[in-house]
Amino acid sequence: MRDLGRMQDWPELQALGLLVALSSHAQSIGQAAETLGLAQPNASRSLRNLERELKVPLLRRSPRGTSLTVEGQAVAEWGAKVIDAYDHLNAGTRAIQDARAGTVRVAASLTVAEYLLPGYLTTFTSTHPEVDVGLAVENSSAVIAAVRQQRCDLGLIESVSLPEGFPAEVVGRDRLMIAAAPGFGAGWSEPITAEALAEIPLLVRELGSGTREVLDAALEEFGGASVAGEYESNSALKVAAATALAPVVLSELALRDDFRARRLVPLPVADDLDLDRELHAVWSPRRRLSAGAKSLLEHMVSGHG
Repeated sequence: MRDLGRMQDWPELQALGLLVALSSHAQSIGQAAETLGLAQPNASRSLRNLERELKVPLLRRSPRGTSLTVEGQAVAEWGAKVIDAYDHLNAGTRAIQDARAGTVRVAASLTVAEYLLPGYLTTFTSTHPEVDVGLAVENSSAVIAAVRQQRCDLGLIESVSLPEGFPAEVVGRDRLMIAAAPGFGAGWSEPITAEALAEIPLLVRELGSGTREVLDAALEEFGGASVAGEYESNSALKVAAATALAPVVLSELALRDDFRARRLVPLPVADDLDLDRELHAVWSPRRRLSAGAKSLLEHMVSGHG
């Protein structure tokens, strides 16, 4: 039977790792510390504590460096088995996590969260009832920040630019449209060019949103958009546009119901005004996707085609 009552007297795993490094390749405590990502003073202190706890001479120190005593070599060999067992423990728990899938944390930009993701989640959860999906709604720049900081498994964005070095997949396509109240829109019969649109005061999303980035990129040659009002909410923008305050630029997805109800009408645009965009899922290259996150990603990629 295992004596678990003396676990408080067991050697520290980190100190054992230093011994293993010294027994295999490290020529000094500094090199062993670098292998474990430790500062040398902390590594030296950890090894001194280990010698004191075990009451065994582990290290032979000389001007040429540090080596293990015969006793230290034996402890290092036993310690390597402990570290291998701990590796097996970690690998096993990760496998269990992947098998269970668990909660997939998604951060999505506003338009994607409101108009695209609900359909995906409805069909996904019906076939993957074991996977819980947690959702945070931000603008695209905040979603990218969450991906960088690994606060989510998947980020869904509308931006033209993608974070450099991050894997990404297209999960949808969309285009921006210019919409206005019916009375306001009746005066626009000719297609609006990019140059003309840059001179029209517009209701737009805030800086940092994917919608704003696409608009500014399309009008960059002519100095960007002229702003009549800036809102962080698609709904607020549509209400303002319906009062004939100014035309609004939003996703076709966000405007679809307003066009059907004739609260807003689309304004014609010229061929030189490119407002098409791809919607992407992005994730951290430093983070392995869980089984649940992979399944959700594959579902969205296959669903948009």
